[in-house]
Amino acid sequence: MRNTSKLLIPFILMLISTGIILNSCQNEESPIGLGIIPGSDQMELFCDTFNVRAYTVSDLNIATDERSLATLGSYVDPVFGFSKASFIFQTRISSNNVDFSDVVKLNSLELHLKYNFHYGDIETAQTLNIYRLLNDVYIDSVYYASYKPELSDLELLSTISLDVPMEDSLLKITLPIELAQEFIDADSINFTDNDAFIQYFKGFYLTTENLAADGCIYSFDLYDSDSRMMLYFNDSLDYEFYINTKSAAFNMFEHDYSLASADIQTTVSDSTGIYDYCYVQSLGGLKTKLFFPYIDTLLNSNNIAINKAQLTISIEDNYNEQVYVAPPKMTLVAVLENGKYDFLTDYKVNSTKFGGDMDSDYHTYTFNIPFHIQELVNGNTDYGLYLFATENRTKPYRVILNNKEGEESAIKLEIYYSKY
Repeated sequence: MRNTSKLLIPFILMLISTGIILNSCQNEESPIGLGIIPGSDQMELFCDTFNVRAYTVSDLNIATDERSLATLGSYVDPVFGFSKASFIFQTRISSNNVDFSDVVKLNSLELHLKYNFHYGDIETAQTLNIYRLLNDVYIDSVYYASYKPELSDLELLSTISLDVPMEDSLLKITLPIELAQEFIDADSINFTDNDAFIQYFKGFYLTTENLAADGCIYSFDLYDSDSRMMLYFNDSLDYEFYINTKSAAFNMFEHDYSLASADIQTTVSDSTGIYDYCYVQSLGGLKTKLFFPYIDTLLNSNNIAINKAQLTISIEDNYNEQVYVAPPKMTLVAVLENGKYDFLTDYKVNSTKFGGDMDSDYHTYTFNIPFHIQELVNGNTDYGLYLFATENRTKPYRVILNNKEGEESAIKLEIYYSKY
């Protein structure tokens, strides 16, 4: 459904064509300029507010390889249920033909991970399991959020408490001294170059044990210079193993909605249903799909020019979440005929004006999409739009969106257009 206000204001149309955009719909006709332009050349300006069809779908089928941030931990959200993040990565030698023959004393072998972000309750104790990979992973392969290694492909190195120090932002994990000794005793051919080393030591798998309540997911910057593996020996010497853009690395996510609210369980079980709320959850959780079913009413005229199109999405009423906060920015993409997606033309033309930032005063996200709406008016098929949190593969945000038709805060599309 829509509401239409018809304006005969050629002068305002001229202003719009030079970049001055109206801020709100107007309800009164104006005679300004009508005596100057012949009646046959007069154009009509309309302002319509369209309802949007929106529903929640799974977002698990996303590629997560070669991201700078690695995610680790789990939590139980009272609304969204259980979520968990783990990751796999390779370390690389920092020089070719490494010679450990001068090592007479092993001090320690440490894995250093640069802390970047957390989401949830950091006071909840978590147990970290550190595994050695027994199967190859590849820098040029695509890995998805649902990937999970077989236990037969892993060797447990150690189990420790996950204690992320916020004060100096560097998580230091002491690895078994037996692994350090293995490096020292290994044939030197395994340290000829990185191809040889990665074939010998295939990488790490880090995961936490599941929690029954509360919890937290952390993000670590693998490509920070402080993220590395360090071998300390002879009391004062060390050798650095890199983690960098040449290292295969990818995140893995799990979600269990049996512990979620009844509303989410209903929504997840019916991905084509229209409900009062839509849900967005990062890390391969949930995304919202949007359609504009009433745009075809504009096709009654062959001469339609979209001057402004603004999509407004509101967070649930009375939003006051302090722990599982809403994403500060959302991403909107166009669904293609093959089911994949691409950036909207509006984003490609001017990404800075595209929108998506949360208005902290009104708890809304706004997108400017006149080019996309013009394409639909011109006859392009509406395969829908996907809405998800920006950085949805590395930062565990979630949000509940108001989808109650008829309410002022429901998802809506406001269009200014002219007929000529």
